[in-house]
Amino acid sequence: MTDAAPHSLDLPDLLFLLDEATDFPETALPTITGLLAQAQAEGNRVAEQLLLTLLGMANLQALQPALAREQLDEALRMAGSDPEQRARALMQKIKLFTLHGETDTLDDDYRQLKQDVGALTHVVERGEALNRLGAVLFYQDDIPGALEYFEQMKAACLEHGYQRGVSKALSNIASMHFYTGNYVAAMICQKENLAISGPQLAVEGMIALIYKELGQMEQSIAVHERLAEQVSPGSFNNSTLLVITNYADTLYRAGKHEEAIAVIERFGVTDTPVERSRAPLHDTLGHSHAALGRPDEARRFFTSSIEIYDRLAEGEEIVWPLLGLAELELNRDPEVALAHASRALSLLERPESNRSYRSRALHVLSKVHAARGDYREAYGFAERHRALQAELDREAERQRLEVALAELEFDRAQAVADIQRTALGQARGEVAALHAQLEARVQQRTQELQAANEELSAFAWSLSHYLRTPMQLVMGHADLLVTLPEEERAAHAEGIMQSIGRMSEMLDGLLRYAERHLKPLESRPVPLGDLVQGAWTELAPGADVQLVTHALPVVMGDAAALRLVFRNLLANATQHSRGREGARVVVRASLEQGMHVIEVQDNGVGFDPEAAQRLFRVFSQLPAGQSFEGLGLGLADVWRVVIAHGGHVRTEGRPGEGASFFVSLPAAPGQVLGAPASA
Repeated sequence: MTDAAPHSLDLPDLLFLLDEATDFPETALPTITGLLAQAQAEGNRVAEQLLLTLLGMANLQALQPALAREQLDEALRMAGSDPEQRARALMQKIKLFTLHGETDTLDDDYRQLKQDVGALTHVVERGEALNRLGAVLFYQDDIPGALEYFEQMKAACLEHGYQRGVSKALSNIASMHFYTGNYVAAMICQKENLAISGPQLAVEGMIALIYKELGQMEQSIAVHERLAEQVSPGSFNNSTLLVITNYADTLYRAGKHEEAIAVIERFGVTDTPVERSRAPLHDTLGHSHAALGRPDEARRFFTSSIEIYDRLAEGEEIVWPLLGLAELELNRDPEVALAHASRALSLLERPESNRSYRSRALHVLSKVHAARGDYREAYGFAERHRALQAELDREAERQRLEVALAELEFDRAQAVADIQRTALGQARGEVAALHAQLEARVQQRTQELQAANEELSAFAWSLSHYLRTPMQLVMGHADLLVTLPEEERAAHAEGIMQSIGRMSEMLDGLLRYAERHLKPLESRPVPLGDLVQGAWTELAPGADVQLVTHALPVVMGDAAALRLVFRNLLANATQHSRGREGARVVVRASLEQGMHVIEVQDNGVGFDPEAAQRLFRVFSQLPAGQSFEGLGLGLADVWRVVIAHGGHVRTEGRPGEGASFFVSLPAAPGQVLGAPASA
């Protein structure tokens, strides 16, 4: 606790313990117990009833729901017909539902508290009661009704200057925006919250969740990791338990399955008595064990999670373990898998249902029908999944852009406010300059984000387009397999395997391409002669292709990135020269307008000059009959890396006459061409 415990049993003094019982239940419990004994000894029934309510509240926060229920039922009995005392006990009893899923008297308790809330005259209690009423409606999927209560809570706390209540109301309003997918409004609420009250576990936890939902996993993990450092294993309240639950879920969704399991085990929360947390924790454990090839453990945790969600009887969260169990049962029993996946989709029929859940349900049903041999059904679900996921990806990218801009705008407004508060005595010119600098940052960031958005959209479209062709081939061959005699099926099975291999190659290339562009570039002198020779040695093309290098310069750049450039160029030249008589690759350099221009020339199959620029696009293909095949990721890498160095790429070629690729790079100060070599 932060202050000395009060010795008075007067109501204002005892209300001091409301926040303490919430934030520090273990340390508040002895104080409340001592004061309760004092009230009983003095025969102070009003204080006794309030302290019994506070005792139940502290045990509720300390994850002792059964004990809390007994104490709150006794406090409610003591309240009798007094609306103020009854409201105090009811708002804590209702918290049993919002935290632990207790439901047997919920409707009656909610109606009574709604009637009695006006009897609470102290702002702390009034705010908490409005908070509880809003939470009930939220869990019953009445978001507009919940939002109305939280806005009332915010207004009441603002009116009486209760800053903690304002902060809690802002967090609740942010949660409503978050669960309706309005991440911009949620982020602004929590930014405002931080500005009012400083760092808070719940507020920063919500910001981490927003990053997770926007697919910004590294940012989310970084925030969760920092918050988890503030949590001591074995000592939890509902807020810290929520942090660990969300941290583990974020790790699993980022593909860090061992880390997700380790976090849950390190904090010892696998069997927490809080069912609203145990259900998602078991779901996370199920998915992580499934991804690590441990079906028995995964099945046990999925089943447990589903059973808990069935007991809680609300929300769409049960969809996630249902789909996990469906995927797990694909090979063992497709009919059981179909039952789980179909149930999941049936829970998402409302227009306001979670579209991300629906997308995954469609994807799993596509796999289930394929496993059952229902290829047309599988294709139909796959197409619905593809269309919905493309829509979700576009929406997520738009929201990422809007959230980033909103954060910048909020920071700009805060900076302007700080300038206005601290620089009133400074010259107007300095304020204007700072403001212009902030505006320039916003504009620059806007341009960067818009460019990234356009590139992502083009990239996603290309990926969708080029994966669809092998998928159609797979479906066509699969349909024929059903109708053909057994002796004729082998050729079509081979066609299926080739198409699947092509898709796998595309996806692997895509992942490598994306990972490479997350790494920053360095700038230091790089001797190209040694670099080209090393790249050629790595390729090991054999004796049927000869490498000839002339004097090569020292350039400024990132050695690892440039090694990738020349390895890709040499691999491309070798691929399209091999098999021709006297096949060779020549590398030479010249100096043009202060830039070194390095040419990689081959005497291979060449290409149509009109198609030159298409060679550097991701997933690009040349017209039929030309031999530049593959994903196009290698030359796309060349383009991106060279442009990032401030250089340029161009190419020349003709069908049957070979090709030349020209890369311009900045020269290192005072460096000259190196000695020629050949291999």
